[in-house]
Amino acid sequence: MQEKTETYGGESFVKESSQIHHCEDGSTADEVSVEHVPEGTSSPGKALFMLLKAFIGTGVIFLPGSFASGGLILSIVLMVTIGVICMFSFQRLVQAQRLVGGSYGNVAEVLVNKWARYLINFFLCVSQMGFVASYMIFISENVGIVVDTLSNCNAPFAAHFYIWIFLIIIIPLCWVRKIGRIGWCAIIADVFILFGLVCVIYFSSAQISHQGGMGPNITMVNAQTFALMLGTAVFSFEGIGMVVPIITGMREPEKFKHVLNIGMVICIVVFTGVGALGYVAYGNTIQASIVSNLPRQPLSIVVQLLYSVAMILTSPFMLYPPLTIIESAIFKPHHRGKISLKWKWLKNLVRTIIPVVCAAISFGVGPDGLNKFVALVGSVGSMPLCFVFPGWFHYKISKSKTQKAMDIVLILFGIAIAIYTMYVNIDSWVHPTPSTPAPSTCPA
Repeated sequence: MQEKTETYGGESFVKESSQIHHCEDGSTADEVSVEHVPEGTSSPGKALFMLLKAFIGTGVIFLPGSFASGGLILSIVLMVTIGVICMFSFQRLVQAQRLVGGSYGNVAEVLVNKWARYLINFFLCVSQMGFVASYMIFISENVGIVVDTLSNCNAPFAAHFYIWIFLIIIIPLCWVRKIGRIGWCAIIADVFILFGLVCVIYFSSAQISHQGGMGPNITMVNAQTFALMLGTAVFSFEGIGMVVPIITGMREPEKFKHVLNIGMVICIVVFTGVGALGYVAYGNTIQASIVSNLPRQPLSIVVQLLYSVAMILTSPFMLYPPLTIIESAIFKPHHRGKISLKWKWLKNLVRTIIPVVCAAISFGVGPDGLNKFVALVGSVGSMPLCFVFPGWFHYKISKSKTQKAMDIVLILFGIAIAIYTMYVNIDSWVHPTPSTPAPSTCPA
């Protein structure tokens, strides 16, 4: 391991050029992310594209439903506010990473200690597995709608049982050690998501035009459940795990600050626009996923299928960090599958159990709890990674009292908002409020 000492803010830190906790493919456990980024080759334009690809993904379709939780005006204000705070927080993470180098976990270990690395890895696992569990709920619901439509309501079984069928595709892809070998999955998923997003905007606009204005029972401010909107808003910034890998992949990483600002502004505009448009179009009939609100016609069926395929193909990428983190925690570096089939299949067993756990969670939650589950994942998994840890790490390198004070405010904000949104979320499970059901393909 090569090390060099750098001094910042009156403290000395060891900047490492190589990591510990090696995986079978030679990468490190907390170095991995949802996509492969070639080190030191990306231009600012390519970095911006990869940043937008990481953030504008499947989480966008949950935003219109979250706007019903916050109300139209309050949700717009909260979406912009959360986006700006995320941008501020990510910039502080970038500053810490530029000083220390390495992965998110390495920044934690160098600036704090190894337990901070373990915390980062824990929340990465929670957030990524939570994303995939929510994807599985969405997939089962939409495939169920398509099957009901095509079979004239003669489906062989209930929609949530499809969750177990999808594992036939997801599990073998999770066995792949080198993520670059299934890069084609990410390309196909990105194309399908882009097509689906364009169609969602089209159908929402057509719905507004058809009904001559806003949908039914639009609420401007919803003071009771706006915390659910906050959780979903943070959930939508699901690319937090890609920020550090994109920095290390840039040819000129010092330019990433401007790339991040541009990317975050674009994300805020897209997230706010899609969320507001979808809620205005469907009003209080909006579902946890806006795709479920689309009219039952050939194009909408195609959109539902393509979005479902995109989520299936995205799931192995989202699970890649927990797969490698958990695998490296269980097995020693010399337990290599290339040497012994025993270790290879034991590792495959671990890589099988992880998506099965996600499927079990999604099966238990079901489509009725999707909106609350998405918000819960945002509160528990994403908020610490987005707010608390960046503020903590920047505090360790800050020189001025003003900067340290801002870091403390960011940390306290992250902790407070996570606790409050979790409280409201748990209360919504314990004391559920009636919601407007989606238009049924198969009337009772």
